[in-house]
Formats: sequence, C-alpha cells, structure tokens
Amino acid sequence: MAETPSLNEWLHTRHNQWTTPTSLIQDFVRRATGSTMAHASRVVLGQDNEVYAVTTTDHHHVIVRISRKTNHRFEAERWALDAARRAGVPTPYVLLIEQATYDETTVMFCIEERVPGTPLDVLLKAARTPNVDKAIHQIGEILGRVHSVSIEGFGYLQPDAKGQQTSFTDIMLMANERETELSTAAAHWHIPTQKITTSLKLLDTHRELYTFSMPVLVHGDFGPQHIFVEDDHISGLIDMQDCSGNHPVIDFVNWDAYYRERVPTSTLMASYGNQEIFTDNYEALFHLVLLREALIMLMVNAAHQNPHGIQGFLAAMERALKYFATAR
Repeated sequence: MAETPSLNEWLHTRHNQWTTPTSLIQDFVRRATGSTMAHASRVVLGQDNEVYAVTTTDHHHVIVRISRKTNHRFEAERWALDAARRAGVPTPYVLLIEQATYDETTVMFCIEERVPGTPLDVLLKAARTPNVDKAIHQIGEILGRVHSVSIEGFGYLQPDAKGQQTSFTDIMLMANERETELSTAAAHWHIPTQKITTSLKLLDTHRELYTFSMPVLVHGDFGPQHIFVEDDHISGLIDMQDCSGNHPVIDFVNWDAYYRERVPTSTLMASYGNQEIFTDNYEALFHLVLLREALIMLMVNAAHQNPHGIQGFLAAMERALKYFATAR
C-alpha cells in the first residue's frame, strides 16, 4: 500500500500543478501598483489558489492570488473585507480583481495589500510572550466586530453582497440534502453507515433551533493562520473567500474544531462583544453546527482526495454525537 503523503507534500503537489507565467504576474502587479515587480516568493498555503508574496521596486508589498475556479468569490471577499474594515477590523485593501487568459487557460487575479505583522499560527509555535498573550485576548473582540455587519440572506456571499440561501435551516440541513454524496464519502473514509444516519437524523430533528433570522457577516475560515499580530495587537485579518451571511456560531465552531488546543475557544468568547448569543440553546446549536461541519468536510476532502484532517472530522462527529447521547 502506498504511503500517505504528508499535508505539506500534498499541498506542494497540488500547488505545483499551477504555474502562471511570470510575465503575466508582472503585468498584473504593474496594473495594481503602478510599479515593477522586484521580488516574488511562492506561498504554498491553502487548497484553492496559486499565491505569491510580491515586493515592487518602489516597496509596495502585495499578495497575488490566482484562482482557476469559476466560482472564485473574490468580489464577495472584497466586499466583506471592506465592510469588516468599516466595522473596525484591520483588513487588507484589494487593489485589483481581473481575469486573464494564457495557453487556453483562464485565471482570475486578486491582488491585495500585504498586512503588517506575523501570522498568529507562526507565533504560537514559539514561546508565548506577553505581547502575543495580549493580542490573543483581542481575538474575540475582533470577531465580534466582523459579526456586527448585517447581511441580507444566508450562505456564501455573492458579488452583490447577499447570501444565496433563504434561511438558516437551509444551511443546517445542507448535508441532509446531499445524502447520496455523503454516503459515498463515508464509504470512502470507512465510516459506518449508522453514524451517518444518526447524524443526519439529529440535524433534522432539531429544526426548532434553526429559527435564527438575522444573518451577520461570518468569516468562514476563522483561524490563527489568518490573524496577523504586530507588537501587542492584531494588525490584520485576511482571507475571507469563505465569507457568508450566517449565525455567529459558525466561526466559533470552526475555531473550536481546529484550533481550540492552541487557543481555547473560551478565550474568544470572553472578549466577544455580544454575550447574548451564548445563552439559551447555544450549546445544543454549537454541537449541531459541529456535526454539520464534520459531515460537510468529509465530503469536501473526498472530492479533493485529501486524507488530511479526516481523523479530526471523525473526532468532531463523535464529540457531537456524544453530547446528544448524554443530553437525553
């Protein structure tokens, strides 16, 4: 049996499939900044975009992202970054979004300012300093500002800044609507059918908790890799391609599912502005969203043939199932 590649190897293999001509990148950097590209370094992070950190001859520092997806969502992200900035969140300015074609390949460029500071996930790998601790205690406040932006409609934001779904129920029952695809993914990852059946039933039988009708701007991939820190403060929040109109719990679940061992979710909750969301049925809804996240990601990773993170998704599913088994 072939050995499973590490996540780093898997990402490099994926990114190596994308090679936009340097001359084309230079052209679009010039359009965005008015100056010439002096240095570019490849950034192998994320699964969707070809990325470069670029410095120009007159010292512009920009990030170039190149998407080959039809639904790249760069316009919606630009709107979200601007809206979050108006709410007091330090976000990068998007300088250019334009389509290009080369060798019968169509790509979409997105060029934005590089925010100052260092990614929090990098800082967390070193010894914690008082400055980093101070910044960590600002995360909930920053997230609260993002969530202060009202959105029309639920689901991924479209270029018109509206969500494409009509209700939170539509969001929560998305896995139920994709039962055939989910069953295929479960078989691929050797997950017992009964666990999937139980999970979908739990999501369906708690519809009364999905009556939330005031969607807010949700980051969608809120984690330490997208939070930049300079000195003792958060200096930037980036990468809102997964932004949506949604319930605030979505961002808390994402953090809890993937990053709670590095920074406890309770730390975010402590500095979050609107404490009212943590009352009433929050715990039950939290675990339902956690369950939904696990099911959706099982399908996403099966589609990408990406084995990394599967054990974490299974652990999240088990945690949610255990919560409801003991809550009876």
